[in-house]
Amino acid sequence: MSENVLKIEHLTMRFGGVVAVNDLSMDINKGEIVALIGPNGAGKTTAFNMVTGVYTPTEGKIALEGRDITGKRPDEITKLGVARTFQNIRLFSSMTVFDNVLTARHLRRTSNFLTATFRLNLAEEKKMRAETEALLKEVDLWELRNEQATSLPYGKQRLLEIARALATGPRLLLLDEPAAGMNPQETEELGEFIRQIKDKFNLTVFLIEHHMNLVMGISDRIYVIDFGKQIAEGTPAEVQNDPAVIAAYLGVEEEGSDA
Repeated sequence: MSENVLKIEHLTMRFGGVVAVNDLSMDINKGEIVALIGPNGAGKTTAFNMVTGVYTPTEGKIALEGRDITGKRPDEITKLGVARTFQNIRLFSSMTVFDNVLTARHLRRTSNFLTATFRLNLAEEKKMRAETEALLKEVDLWELRNEQATSLPYGKQRLLEIARALATGPRLLLLDEPAAGMNPQETEELGEFIRQIKDKFNLTVFLIEHHMNLVMGISDRIYVIDFGKQIAEGTPAEVQNDPAVIAAYLGVEEEGSDA
């Protein structure tokens, strides 16, 4: 029997009279790569925002490994093992590649103000720096460790954002349009990178993406929503052959952000 990592039950999000997500239910099991697709404004990012605590659902429940996380703060959810990237890259622009990842790693520190004052946290800081080095080597960014984050080529900035998310020690990784702005070669390389980190870091991956070649190439299952409501769910082959999905989504190249 599959081990459930994320369970979404009857999730609804209203903004005044607008229903952004409408009675959405999803199951994501350990080790899966699951995609959420739909046109701009379908409610995909709103769903991500509820899972990560940015929004509190109007109705419904979100459970992480059987634990109710509905309405918890983003920092609480991150500490429980959920990490996220954003469609618009949000790196610490004035920091180096190394310090971007090290700062994220600090989420897992056990030291406090007292131990820091008396320099009792030196061993932990040394350990975190070693872990940051190991992570950057795993994702092939070590040679760029001293570069300012925003000086990197666009594709490398995307990888750095994912590396920073990995530094928080997640079990569930949410990727919000990771291929946005990438060319076809970069998108293909990203797909391979996502598969590799899933296996290396024992992750479950939940992603939003408009690039259908990437979605169909790496996803185990796909959920399709329109106007916040689920209209299809299945394997890539099943979704590709669903007449409603073909008509509504897969025949159109879509760009940009959604609600």
